[in-house]
Amino acid sequence: MALDLASLASVRAFATAFLSSEPRLDILIHNAGISSCGGTREPFNLLLRVNHIGPFLLTHLLLPRLKTCAPSRVVVVSSAAHQRGRLDFTRLDRPVVGWRQELRAYADSKLANVLFARELATQLEGTGVTCFAAHPVDGLP
Repeated sequence: MALDLASLASVRAFATAFLSSEPRLDILIHNAGISSCGGTREPFNLLLRVNHIGPFLLTHLLLPRLKTCAPSRVVVVSSAAHQRGRLDFTRLDRPVVGWRQELRAYADSKLANVLFARELATQLEGTGVTCFAAHPVDGLP
């Protein structure tokens, strides 16, 4: 199924198509991500939209199915870069220009991932749905 995480309309269309065609959802892994930005027709920079806003919306649209299929889980692939993130909610819809701003925006999006996973895990306690944030490690033996 086609899914463009930069487009909230695409995320909604995907969720509708998935829910109408697939009876089970046991695991949802958010692994898509970009590290450089561009503009979109919708608010929020492209990096934040793809790395966080799109997966956030998709999770909430699919959450009822995850709950009915419990035990199930949500895995958000984040990054240790989240430690350098500082979310400034007054700047989320501003363009990101230049590599320094891109690095900060990337770290901010990964911080948003970690905070989302943490809060979702808290909200889902006792439902049979678990939620994790993971940092991929390079060079495993």
